[in-house]
Amino acid sequence: MGKIRFLAIALLVIGIAFFTSWLLRTLGETPLVKTDGMNREPDYFFTEFVATARDIQGNITYRLEAKKLQHLPYNGSMRLEKPYIELFHDKDQPWQTWAEQGVFYEKRRLATLTGKVRIHRAADETSQPVTLLTESLTLDMRDKIAKTSDEVQITSGEDILYATGMLVDLETGRVELHSKVQGKYEVPKQK
Repeated sequence: MGKIRFLAIALLVIGIAFFTSWLLRTLGETPLVKTDGMNREPDYFFTEFVATARDIQGNITYRLEAKKLQHLPYNGSMRLEKPYIELFHDKDQPWQTWAEQGVFYEKRRLATLTGKVRIHRAADETSQPVTLLTESLTLDMRDKIAKTSDEVQITSGEDILYATGMLVDLETGRVELHSKVQGKYEVPKQK
């Protein structure tokens, strides 16, 4: 009986060793968690972030601020909390933009903003102030274009327009409203 017991224990130990060896080789070949090979975690972050971009002549083209910025290395984007963006051009008033969240793609100079997005340009000698409100917006800082497919409200002085979908050339002030346009326009009083 002692020999059979010894042989059974030896076979069990050898079986466990073979199973462990097979298991280690199998686990080494395939990962336990499948990924696309890209790390989607931020590699660095800033709080109270401020950056200023300038053109070749040294003129400020835009200023980007955020309560928190997280850099995502897999696509070179930056997640923004409470972003504020100022776009400058010529001698006109800058366009100011606020949102709850955003993603900024630095190489393309493109920001996608979401959550209570507000764009504003202050009045100057020739034009009324303009404010645009929407829930999401794409802001191309290179071409100075703002666009959305969401509902938008545009206020300028006493005039209010509502639409679904919009494209604004922030250099010229030209606005394209895509659909469901309605509004209230105050005719200027004659002096």
